[in-house]
Amino acid sequence: MTRRPLFLISCLCFGFAFFYIPILSMIFFSFNKSRLATVWGGFSLQWYGKLFDNDQIMNAALLSLQIALVSATFATILGTLCGLALARFTQFRGRTLFSGLVTAPLIMPEVITGISALLFFIFLAELTGWPGKRGFTTITIAHIT
Repeated sequence: MTRRPLFLISCLCFGFAFFYIPILSMIFFSFNKSRLATVWGGFSLQWYGKLFDNDQIMNAALLSLQIALVSATFATILGTLCGLALARFTQFRGRTLFSGLVTAPLIMPEVITGISALLFFIFLAELTGWPGKRGFTTITIAHIT
């Protein structure tokens, strides 16, 4: 086993601290009784109580979990089928195009993918009338792709 230089270890520790100290401080101050984040007013769970009492936030969280469950299930099935097709059938017409379509989401920024899906659904609604409203179905389709 090789010895790591002290400089690399200190850079690694600094990097982890840079990323995790703000997260840990937010968790710590989420239990603050005071309305001001910088003034410690004592330990309290009142903000979590208000969070769970808010029906809009709870409905949004439930909808997000439903979309996540459906999207993850369908994306896993589709990804498995695409992986099997690429591994099993080494020679078929359009393999390069298919492989590019499968790997494109890995290198494309999520913002671009989201805006493209939104514009696609707007165009589709103007052309065919479906989807009438953007909601659960369109968000789920966008997350699957």
